[in-house]
This record gives sequence, C-alpha cells and structure tokens, in this order.
Amino acid sequence: MKYALLFLIAICIQNLSFSQPLTQTVKGRVVDAQTFLPIPKASIEIIDSGKTLAIGTSDQNGYFSIPNVSIVRITVKISLIGYNEYYANNINHVSGKQTSLEIELSEKVVSFKTSGIKVKSKNTVNNSNISLSAKSFDIEDTRRFAGSRNDPARMASNFAGVVGNNDSRNDIIIRGNSPQGLLWRMDGIDIPNPNHFGAMGASGGPVSILNNNVLAKSDFLTSAFPAMYGNATAGVFDLQMRNGNKNKTEYTGQIGFNGFEAGVEGPFSSRSKASYLINYRYSTLAILQKIGINFGTGTALPYYQDLSFKIDVPLKKDKLTIFGIGGISNIHFNSADNKDTSNLYSNANRDLKYRTGMGVAGAAFTHYFTSQLFLKTSVGATISSVKTIQDSVWEFGRQPEYRDNSSLQRYVLSSTLNYKKNAQQNFSIGINVQNIRYNFNDSLYFNNRFNTLRDDKGNTILFQTFITHQYKISQRTTLNSGLHYQALALNQSMALEPRIGLTHQLTQNKKISFASGLHSQMQTMQTYYLKTTLNDANATILETNKALGFTKSVHNVIAYDYAFNRTWRFKTEAYYQYLYNIPVNTYSSYYSAINEGTDFNNPNTDSLTNKGTGKNYGLEFTLEKYFSKGFYMLNTVSLYQSKYKGSNDIERNTAYNGNYILNILAGKEIRLSQKNVLAFDTKITLAGGKRYTPINIDQSRLEKREVRFNEQTYDKQFDPYARLDFKVTYRRSGKKITQEWFIDIQNITNRKNIFLQGYDVSKGKITTQYQLGLFPNFNYRVNF
Repeated sequence: MKYALLFLIAICIQNLSFSQPLTQTVKGRVVDAQTFLPIPKASIEIIDSGKTLAIGTSDQNGYFSIPNVSIVRITVKISLIGYNEYYANNINHVSGKQTSLEIELSEKVVSFKTSGIKVKSKNTVNNSNISLSAKSFDIEDTRRFAGSRNDPARMASNFAGVVGNNDSRNDIIIRGNSPQGLLWRMDGIDIPNPNHFGAMGASGGPVSILNNNVLAKSDFLTSAFPAMYGNATAGVFDLQMRNGNKNKTEYTGQIGFNGFEAGVEGPFSSRSKASYLINYRYSTLAILQKIGINFGTGTALPYYQDLSFKIDVPLKKDKLTIFGIGGISNIHFNSADNKDTSNLYSNANRDLKYRTGMGVAGAAFTHYFTSQLFLKTSVGATISSVKTIQDSVWEFGRQPEYRDNSSLQRYVLSSTLNYKKNAQQNFSIGINVQNIRYNFNDSLYFNNRFNTLRDDKGNTILFQTFITHQYKISQRTTLNSGLHYQALALNQSMALEPRIGLTHQLTQNKKISFASGLHSQMQTMQTYYLKTTLNDANATILETNKALGFTKSVHNVIAYDYAFNRTWRFKTEAYYQYLYNIPVNTYSSYYSAINEGTDFNNPNTDSLTNKGTGKNYGLEFTLEKYFSKGFYMLNTVSLYQSKYKGSNDIERNTAYNGNYILNILAGKEIRLSQKNVLAFDTKITLAGGKRYTPINIDQSRLEKREVRFNEQTYDKQFDPYARLDFKVTYRRSGKKITQEWFIDIQNITNRKNIFLQGYDVSKGKITTQYQLGLFPNFNYRVNF
C-alpha cells in the first residue's frame, strides 16, 4: 500500500509544470424555484477567492454560457432584483467537462432591504416544501467523502441520524427505523430497491445500481417529510438525474470497485437544446479478488452490470424527459469454498445461487397553462426480480433448503398540478397511482418435501393523493402544510395523513424550525401472500397476513440552525417518533416486523396482526464547514433510543438501537499548479455495536441446530463499531481532458468489528464472524 501512495505522489511531482493557462466553459440555466420557468436577465458572476473572473447574463430562455473561465475552484453568484441571491459555492471547475448548473431562484416576499435574510445556495434542498431534517448532495459529494465507494447510500451514512455500521450492505437506518421504511424516488417516480443483489421489499444491498456520474443535485430526508411523499415511515431519497450537455459531446470513463464504466452525453443536434446521457457499468470484482482484495464474499465471484440513461427535450414552453436505470446481478456461493470467515453472505454448510434484477423506465411531461400554473405528469414502469437456489451441504450429502423465483412489477402514473399565486403562496395537488403486479413462487424444504410459502400471481392498486400549501408569512417566516391520503385495494386499507412545518429566521444567521406529520406504509407484498398450512386432515392453506393494514408513524421534530458565516454552520435537531399498527404475532411473542429489513430473505412470519408499537427519540448535532479555501469538515453526533413492543407487551430494544454514532470527516485540497491537484480525505466512525440475541449453546447442541434465548431478544450488544478511512486523490487537467486517480483505504487500522455470531453444528460451538478488515478501494476516472 505504501508503494501505491508513493506512486501517486511521484505522478504529482512529475507533472508539476507551468504552461498556458487552462480554461473551460461555465454554462447553465436560471429558473424560478416554484414554477421552473426561465428567468431572463439574471446576473451571473464567477468568483475565485473574492476576485471576479467573469460575468454574464441569462438570455430570454434562462440559459447562460460563459467561455474561457480559468480552471480553479469557483463560486457562481446569481442575482436579480426581486429574487433572493443564489451562491453555488466552490464548484470543481475542470478542463475535461463543461461546468453545467441548474439554478433555482426564489422570489422575495417583500422588495425592501431584507435580501440578507434568505440566501439560497448549492447546499439548499431542491424541494422548497421541506422545513427541516433534510440534506442536499451532488456528484462531488458522493465522490469526495472517504469510505463512500461512490455510493449515494453509503455517503448518506455520514449525515446526522443515519447509521452505517454494516460493511456488507448499504442499508440506510434512519433514527432507529427499519431500512424498509425508506422511500426511493427518481425524477418523480417511486422506484424499487436500487441495489445489486438486493432483496425485493428491502432498500439496501452490497453494491448500488445508482451511478453517481449521472446524478444531479438531490435531496435526502430523514423525518417529517412533506405531503408529496407517501408510503414511507423512515425517510426519503429523492433523486434527480442530470441532463446531458446541450452544447457538445462529452465522454466519461472509469474503473474501480464499482466496475468498468463508460458514459457519453451531448446534444442530438446543434440546432436544438435536446440532449442525451447514457452510462454503462460492468463489475470488476473478479479482477480485484485475483489481486488479493477481500470484499466480503470469500471465494465467490459477484457479477453485475447496469445501465442509466436520460433524454431531455425542451419544447416551446413545455418539457419532456425520458429516463431509466436497470441492473442484473448473480453470484454462486459454493459450500466447498465457504470455509473462509471473510464470507459475510453465506456459510460453510450452504450452497447458494442468487440472481437479482431491477429496472425502471419513465417519461415526464411538463405543460404550462400560464406563467403561474403548470402540470407535470410522469408515467413509468418498474420491475424487481429474484431467483434463489439454496441447499444445505453436509458430510453425508446435500439437502434442498429453499427455492424462490419471484418478480414484482409496478406501472405508475403520477401527476402534480402546481399553482404559484404570488411570491407568498404556492399550491400543489397531485395523485400517484400504482398498478402492482406480482408473481410469487417460493418454497421451503422440510418433512422431506417442498412446502409452498407463496404461489400467487395477480395485481392490486395503491392510490395516493396529496395537497400542499406553502405560505411565506414574511421574508423571515414560512409555513408548509399539507395532507396526504393513500389506499390499498388489496384489503381496503386507508390512511389520511396531515403534515405541517414551520421555519422562522430569527436573524440573518439563526433559524428555528418545527415539523410534525403522520406517515403510513403498506407491508411488503410478500408479507400479504405468505401461506400457512394447517395441521389438519385436509392440510388447509390460509393467507393469515392478507388483512394487515398500514404501519403508521407520527414524527415530531424541532431544529435550531446557526450559520457562523457563509461556510461554517451548526445545527441541532431533537425528535420523537411514535410507531403503531406494526405487524406482530397474534399469540404472545417477541416478534415484530419493525426489526425486518437488513437481510436477503423474504419475510416468512405468518399469523400477524397490527397491534405492535414502537418509539424512536434522540438528539443530533451537526458542525459543518462547507468546502472553501481547499478545506471542508463534517462532524455529526447522534444520540438515540429505539424501542418496540411485540404481542407479549414487553418493551425491548429494536435491532437498530445502537444508541449513538459519531462521524468526523475532513478533507484538504492542495492546488500544486493549475493542472495538478492533490487532495486528502479522512473519516472516523464510532457507533454502538449491533444488537443481537444470545445463542443457547446447550440447547443448540441438544437439538443440533442454532437455538437462541428468545426471551433476551436484542438485549445484548456487540463491541462498538469503529473505523478509520483515509483517501488520497490526484487530479490532472489537460487542454481537453481531466484525469483523476484515488486510493481510498477503508478500515486502515484493520480493526475487527463483529458482524455476527452463529452456531456451527459440525463443531458444536459458537463462531464469530467479522466485518471487512483493511480494504483498499482504487478508482480512475477520465472526462474528455
């Protein structure tokens, strides 16, 4: 590893040179934050360290293009009388790709001298109806942080309230909630689990299908989200795909942990603003394994590939976009190769073949009736599928265990009518209709035969509608209110959910916020159709979970935000969530569906009823320095409790009650010359250990299978999870090309964080499995 670092430094020294200054174009579009109509005559100023490099003005369609801007970190200031100023801070302006910006200006409520009270910036969330508990991010954020692997989900684990103490998956555990409570949305369409090797109904997996090179600035919400988001109880990932370059063709190539990657973008013709963006990726893990890198699958080789695309067609006044993502993956864990404890996904007595697929395709059309009234309608189709063949293998032979060949499709219609009455008031009303088509076929082997768990094919409808109202009481105070309704045709479940949020700017740099709301979520489709075979003469089959209603959660959050200056910020949030209608057993038991969501298995618990409860409460602190003068810092501390009650009415820790998490991230960028940049990033994570139920070793030996003390469910906790990551990046700019190399050494101390404990039947003892040790992640990217 030290030779790799020395190699990077040698490249930097070798390429130090002074030559003709490099430049590139800065371009973009300025639109209204509520109506998204173009804003002409906006002033654009490009700044470097307080010095103006260039100026420009947006044209009648909101577009601007400023050529020959020096290759440095730039800040772009956009201003116009009657609108709040916007700052796009510390943009990485490189020679290999034009810098493209989508700027949304918010109109001032009053015109007299209060412009210093509200200043939008690159760090402001996209959705203006969000009052708190949200964070925006862009491509650079997903690449910058050490340990993130270019994965938006792993990047989000650095934010306050989010736990990332599992090296095997990127599940997003928000404020003690199950990751199943997360909503993934892309360009207005709710999408299934966007991860390779991800289970249907889950929200995480080992490798993300999402490609950070095609993402635009997006929002991540952790609580009390506004009424346009439904069927979720934990959080929202509201993703936006960026548009391709409308002026010239550009290319991207990349190789690293996530795969071989190639991308192209550009205009369809020089006479229109229509553009395309396409990116393809194929796995490289087989190569990494051959050079001795352990990524948690033992000797098994994961194979995957994915594709992302977007077409943007501006019309005279309207807009049409077509987009999609998709991925397929497969792996075979051979029992003969599973002796190694570095395998986090299978064990020595199991032969497992696992294949998954996921896809989304959609189109969105925006039509403007007037300058204040527009309708955005999206249609789309999504699919997720899984095929599993699992056998147990012992010295005396092989025995089948489980088979699954299932798929889930959704056909989606989403339409929102938005009306901007004036600078103070904005209304929106919308519907979201999902035709859910399922084809389940899985079975479990016992009593010398396969017993059907699910064998169903059909469809049902999930209907959602909402209304929101934003009222800017003054330039300092904004009230966001709304109402969300959803209904499931399968069993006539219904929920009416009020939402409200209030923000008040105490001074130019101090803000308080409050939000509250009711949030509901249907169960996974596999849960509804689980079959129970009665032990009677006719072997009667029942579907005991089909009448389950929505799980519900009441969110209450209060926040205080203090900006020391334009780059330093402190924020604290306190929250309380009460969950109810959680599925639990009809008989006295510890079980609750609140603990599901972080494995690869279908939920196989029958005889459930909506009588479980839970609660999450905590306090979070964030101290952040936005990237400026070559330096950034992000420090987050989360203190929390997560409890639940099963049908036995005993309060216990949930599986996700780690109690605390601390993240310290920092980075320094050194400009060696205009062409050469060297950057160092580090991350320290300290989190409460994973909860577990202890193994009853005596009973396990007696029954020759793993038996746990169910009366001590999640009472125990492994040692704290701790990890230190360190990343070195070198970036070199040429006249028409930018190259970037990084080495991201994760868990640099090689700490042994406990992953799980299990019972080894053949040895009659408890075994401990550890998470990834020292893990070097290499990446090379080129833009031209």
